[in-house]
Amino acid sequence: MKKTKIYLFSGIGAAALLAGGAGIYAYRAQDSAETETVYKETTVESGTLTVGVTESGSVSIGSLTQDMDFIVSTSQTAGAQSASTSQSSGSSAALEVEEVYVTMGQEVSEGDPLLKLTEESIEKYRKELTDAVTEASAKLSEASLASEKEKVSAGYSYDLSIAKGSVAQEEYNATIAKLKEAVDEAQEAVDESQALMNYYQEMIDSGMDLSESLASEQENYNKLYNQLKSAQSAYTTQSIEAEKTYQEAVLSYQNADSQYSADVSGADISVSNAEETLAEAQEALAEFEEFVGDGTIYSDYTGSIMEVGYEAGDELSPDVSIAAFADGDDVTITVSVSEEDISDIALNDEVMVELTAYEDEVFSGVVESMDTSVSSGSSTVSYNVCVRLTGDLDGIYTDMTGNVTFIQKQVGDVLYVSNKAIINEGTASYVKVRKADGTIEKTEVVTGFSDGVNVEIQSGVSEGDTVLIESQVAAS
Repeated sequence: MKKTKIYLFSGIGAAALLAGGAGIYAYRAQDSAETETVYKETTVESGTLTVGVTESGSVSIGSLTQDMDFIVSTSQTAGAQSASTSQSSGSSAALEVEEVYVTMGQEVSEGDPLLKLTEESIEKYRKELTDAVTEASAKLSEASLASEKEKVSAGYSYDLSIAKGSVAQEEYNATIAKLKEAVDEAQEAVDESQALMNYYQEMIDSGMDLSESLASEQENYNKLYNQLKSAQSAYTTQSIEAEKTYQEAVLSYQNADSQYSADVSGADISVSNAEETLAEAQEALAEFEEFVGDGTIYSDYTGSIMEVGYEAGDELSPDVSIAAFADGDDVTITVSVSEEDISDIALNDEVMVELTAYEDEVFSGVVESMDTSVSSGSSTVSYNVCVRLTGDLDGIYTDMTGNVTFIQKQVGDVLYVSNKAIINEGTASYVKVRKADGTIEKTEVVTGFSDGVNVEIQSGVSEGDTVLIESQVAAS
């Protein structure tokens, strides 16, 4: 496995540096009867020095699930039964597993077979979906015919409203005139009868015997008077009815356009709903055929199988995934950071990760999330920080342990040696360099950044130079 090697000497790899390289040599020089000087050899290296907070944790790997690739609508049309992937939807059909080809932990590639469905269940499911398409098509035809009838009726109602509205005023005027004419004629007849009775009375008063004629006319007058009262009553009531009929005709005339639009729109909505139901049924059938294919379900991903959802004889359900795969691009490690250090960490900060399984290899990562509440199970105040690893992550598995270093300061492409090799005399710094002929030369150097284990050398020595770490030990 090829990785980019990053040298990290802040708690993750310093000891390895001191023990590595071309080798370690010890030179003994007798100082007195009690002590002697021992020299350990190390090399001037070039690389990166880092200071940061280091915490430990374990790796978690995300998962990818492969589910049923089609969803059948559960909407019903006029009692039509929908073929849904869920038994609870009322569908009597279900896809049954005949054979499973994979097991947990198995490595698969995209396109590898996962499981096979029984032909009988496929045909039964296909028939139910096909029946749904047929019924939806019939319902669309019915809706279209009903729509046409409703539009014809709406057109007739529109024309009638317009016609009535256009003559409403004339009809109202004619009705009122007819009622008034009846009242006037009845009043005229009563007045004539009254005048005739007055004449008969005058003649009787002058000595003529017209009492029978007067009595007969009185009877006629009473009849005519009653007819007048009826005509007046009819005028009162029927004029109100005429006014109502007139106002209704006018209102219908004024709203004819909007009423027609509403009637036509209602008819169109029924057709639109039926068309949508048919489209859903057709789409469900097409998606089913694409999902089923030759009866074998193939893997959508490449990776390790984490979970298999079915066994032979099981029925597929939208609530159960076909399989779950390890997501090699979703590798995280969560560590607990103390309250003293959490303020120095932010989302998307770059970090360094060293896994126990890969000694001397450092992986890159970024801070993906930070808890805002205190983590439980600890006597100290700390917060969980999740780091997502980046780069080449092949060979990393769940629960691998390692350290995460949150970088506080870093210098790259510098020369450095162990802090122990530096000899400080006043304001000057020196190292002891072993020359090619074996002689030791004390050389002044200019130091810079230190990670606490190693120190940057800005001048005085070159990469690859051998320097000595001096220490005193008891004489043997």
